[in-house]
Amino acid sequence: MQERLNNDMSTWGQRVRTFVTVEPVIFFYMTSTFIVTPAYQQLVIAKVCYELFQDSYICSSPAHLKDEEELIEGRSSYILLIYTCVTSLLSILPAMLLGSWSDRSSRKAVMLLPCLMSLVSGGVLIAMSLLKDISVYWSLAAAGVTGLSGGYVSVFLSSFSYLADVTAGMGSNRTLRMAAAESMIFVGGTVGFLLVGFLIQEFGLTSAFVAYCSCHVLSVLYILLWLRDPERSVPPPPSGEDGDGDRLPCEADDTDTEPSSNLLCLSDVKRSFQAMFRRRPGQQRQKLHLLIVCTFINNLVAVGEQAISLLYLMYEPREFTTELYGVFKSVQMLLLGFTLLGIFPLLMRVVGEMTLAKVSVLFRTAGFVLMAFSTNTWMVFLVAVVSAPAGITQAVIRSLSSTIVEPDEQGAMFSFSASVETTCIMFAAVMFNGLFPLTLPTFPGMPFIVMAGFTLIIFILMQWISEMPATQPRLVIQD
Repeated sequence: MQERLNNDMSTWGQRVRTFVTVEPVIFFYMTSTFIVTPAYQQLVIAKVCYELFQDSYICSSPAHLKDEEELIEGRSSYILLIYTCVTSLLSILPAMLLGSWSDRSSRKAVMLLPCLMSLVSGGVLIAMSLLKDISVYWSLAAAGVTGLSGGYVSVFLSSFSYLADVTAGMGSNRTLRMAAAESMIFVGGTVGFLLVGFLIQEFGLTSAFVAYCSCHVLSVLYILLWLRDPERSVPPPPSGEDGDGDRLPCEADDTDTEPSSNLLCLSDVKRSFQAMFRRRPGQQRQKLHLLIVCTFINNLVAVGEQAISLLYLMYEPREFTTELYGVFKSVQMLLLGFTLLGIFPLLMRVVGEMTLAKVSVLFRTAGFVLMAFSTNTWMVFLVAVVSAPAGITQAVIRSLSSTIVEPDEQGAMFSFSASVETTCIMFAAVMFNGLFPLTLPTFPGMPFIVMAGFTLIIFILMQWISEMPATQPRLVIQD
């Protein structure tokens, strides 16, 4: 009886392990990200104020800072810009290295690295919040530690590569699994937005950084105790341009060397580029390139929207408060996550994934246009409803990309894709943060019209991709 019970429990555990894989990892990481972002921004402002006036009472009372507000915001904005640049730039090279390395070694190790490094970064932020005399520039050290691990780029590439491994040959179910993982970004954003406001208001900044670290502790425990590295079948290396010639120094013979010894070799960067540019049957290479361009544009407008939406909504006639903006973003992310988790799987039973991806783009375009012309609160919240299907497009893009490359190229391909997403931060900051002040006196919503134009380009590219030969027949789920 006891043996049968143990067998039943083991079978149940294996079934759950099949369906619950990297989703909690993405959830914990994104929750922590949305907790720490407003918290470190407020920490930087508080530190700058204290360094300027050496008076915690003045800095804790906004009424005393009206005359010096411009000076504080200017210096804080400068430090926050450097913080973003350090995190983004330092994460590109590790992501290119780790993705290819994970193809022949461990996906779990790549997931663990950013979580462990974020704990170090969180420790620095906790110390800054507790000790008044620590310089504000220590925040850049926290940014550097996070960036050197690849940050969210490493989490995404390892998580989606893991899903590609465990869903090999599963057809359209892979798209649904990708969509479920993608939805965790928005669910984590909802929880993070709601939690950080409560923590800071009730317990102070230190509690937010403790919550940030707690998310990473839970993620580390989950990865170590629950996840198992997937079994992967590695095909022989392709002939032709990807043969054994022209190896980099540390690429001499991967079969004779421990995988971990090649962790920081330029050969891993080379493999990421090879995964993107090697010859493939038919139009598969062209299709992969178009999907990467779609990823770039999709994230360009996402980062641009995040960069200017608060400034736009606080401007007249909308005049949002910070609290109302937080509610709006929480509702928006909740609807995005619900659509991916609940509505998208139902629609996949009757409609092809490419059709849904294109319709999703059109809804997102409509959301940007509506935002550009919104003049009151209900119109802004209607944007969240209209753009609820917007997350479908990127889920389909990730799924299609993973079906084009070989099983031993998943990490390399996702690392290249994630690195492209990281560069969007730079382009979007220059483009939309520069455009918004220029259009403010005439038409403040112009940046959102530009974003709508970019999404129409995605629609055209997706239509082009849909007319290419399918990689494999996997468009509709059969009951």
